[in-house]
Amino acid sequence: MKKHKIPLIRLLFSAAVSAVLFYVVMRYVFSYFWNFDLLSERHWKHILEKWQSGWVVKKPKEICFFAALFFLIPGYLGTWFIVYVFPLKKILLFPKTYLDNRKKSKLQAQSLAAALGPANKQETLAAKKEHEKTIKVSSEKLQQIDHLRGKGTPVTQTHAGNNASPAKTAPANEAATRFDLWEKLSNDLETKDIFVLRQMKIRAVPVNLIAMTQESIFLLFEGPEKGNTWEINENASPAVWKTENGDIPSPLRLMLEAKKSLQDYFAKEQAEYSGLNINCCMILDHGNIVNTDVLLKHLEEWDMSVLRMGSCKTTTLPDTNALIEYIKSQPVSSQTLNDAIAVAILDLMETDNGE
Repeated sequence: MKKHKIPLIRLLFSAAVSAVLFYVVMRYVFSYFWNFDLLSERHWKHILEKWQSGWVVKKPKEICFFAALFFLIPGYLGTWFIVYVFPLKKILLFPKTYLDNRKKSKLQAQSLAAALGPANKQETLAAKKEHEKTIKVSSEKLQQIDHLRGKGTPVTQTHAGNNASPAKTAPANEAATRFDLWEKLSNDLETKDIFVLRQMKIRAVPVNLIAMTQESIFLLFEGPEKGNTWEINENASPAVWKTENGDIPSPLRLMLEAKKSLQDYFAKEQAEYSGLNINCCMILDHGNIVNTDVLLKHLEEWDMSVLRMGSCKTTTLPDTNALIEYIKSQPVSSQTLNDAIAVAILDLMETDNGE
């Protein structure tokens, strides 16, 4: 029933709009060419009297006048049709659409800027490369590193501290889709020789993927599995994301914990890498954030980002492509740096298991 009401309202609205437009235009035309007022009773009586007295229409101007009168109704119907099919709603909403698009572009630029890290670095890793310290890596740790890189047999839960298997908490087809998205992302980076570690924990915080360049480390986290609609509330105590199924702990706070743990480790165990840029990024592969404007305020404050891929419906967030292309364009990390980062991750995983 609703489907019939909407076209009827549009039809009546377009009829009223076209009547006003057509009348204004035609009144001007008749007044300009024939000095005739369409709403003047006196003018119509004058034509009727001339007609009854045997008026013979011969002059071109008179012929055009009667032709214009004859086409008034078809002309109005044509105008009605044009107004009906004209995207009037888009025109009326153009100011709002323009402002929304500007806001969306601003949000995307801010989020992507946070993902790329600070633009001006006091000292780049390239400048410090000569001070890199070679890390001795045991054969056991080399095997564990290969596991994290997706080579050989999968890492066991004892060493990896992975997220619970998505297949245990989500339908098999959904879990497979999410796995394929992340695996495609990892493989895309590795085609440009970017050093990648998969599925690990930095202390108690699960990290889906770590990408390493000569100047930065990118911690990429999967978004919440619980819920499909999230409302950010970082000012709550404790901070939560509201979902249609209840509140969940803020994943942004977990990202901050992971970043701090890694920074503290470098400061204590590998001081030569303490100036390494650590960029945190959450990638939503499904669902929707309803208050991205609130989200962006916190991302700017904490220098992190939230991007989207897969079936995520939050279009104000940037797509992951820009970040991945940026990472691929960076100088490839050295083997010494790769070993240092991998050992740091393994040490933090073992510390978590020990606790």
